[in-house]
Formats: sequence, structure tokens, C-alpha cells
Amino acid sequence: MALQAKISDFPKIRKALKLYGVSAYITGVMLLLLCLEMIVKYGLGYSLYAFGNHGTLAFVPWSAAGTIGDTTGVDVSTAVLIAHGWLYVLYLFSDFWLWSLMRWNGLKFILIALGGVVPFLSFFVEGYTSKQVKAYMAEREAQEAQRSESGGGVPLAQTS
Repeated sequence: MALQAKISDFPKIRKALKLYGVSAYITGVMLLLLCLEMIVKYGLGYSLYAFGNHGTLAFVPWSAAGTIGDTTGVDVSTAVLIAHGWLYVLYLFSDFWLWSLMRWNGLKFILIALGGVVPFLSFFVEGYTSKQVKAYMAEREAQEAQRSESGGGVPLAQTS
């Protein structure tokens, strides 16, 4: 028999699910920005700079050698790369928190983690996972209510 989430952990699961949902969308958007940045940089040969000698925002010619001439300012392309990396760490943390509370197998953790590295996948994985968790909790709560109404033994919260 597979391990089941504890009824007593349902409040924690709701919090973990909320954090996971927010981090999944943020990570998904950042991954799309990262893909766009890579297309512009490596496909078109430009890098985006902010607050430099070219103005508030400017596309500056970029070469594979890394030469950008006399350009000053913040390299927005690199900032997007770094931000996505750190936000992916948050995504993995929320994935781990939800995964451990739900007592899923290791493959489930890896499949959810892949949502943050494949463009658009985090949106689909988040929707599927949220629906699955909510349905599971609703079913378990209905079983708990039915069991307590019928007076049938020890409540599930004490047996899990």
C-alpha cells in the first residue's frame, strides 16, 4: 500500500500548494524570458542593457567573443539568467515541500521538477498537480466525515 498524506498535514499541504502554484508561474514566466533572451542574444546578436550610456533600455550588438565595446549599464540578459536560476531553486523547494507532505514517490518529484526547465511545462504541470492534490484532499476529507458520522472506529487523522 502506498503512503498517504496525513489528514493532520492538510493545512500545511494547502500552504505548500499555494507556494508551489506561485513559484510555478513565476518560474515559467522567467523561463520564457530566458528563452527569449537567448534567441535575441544568440540568434540576432544583441544583448539588452539598462541605464547605460545607450539610454534607459537598449539592445547592444553582442558577439560570441563577449565584446560589447564601450557599453556601460546593467546587463539585463544576465540578470534574467541569474533571476531564473534563483527562482528555480524556490520552485524546487516548493516542489520538495509539497512532495514530502503528500508522500509521493521519487519519480513524482523529478517530473514536477522538470516543469521548471522545459518552456511552458510548468503551467501544465502546476495545473495538473493542483487539481490532483485538491481532489485527493476532498476525497480524504469526505471519507473522514463519513467515518466520523457512522462512528466507525478511530478517525483517519490518528491512523495515518
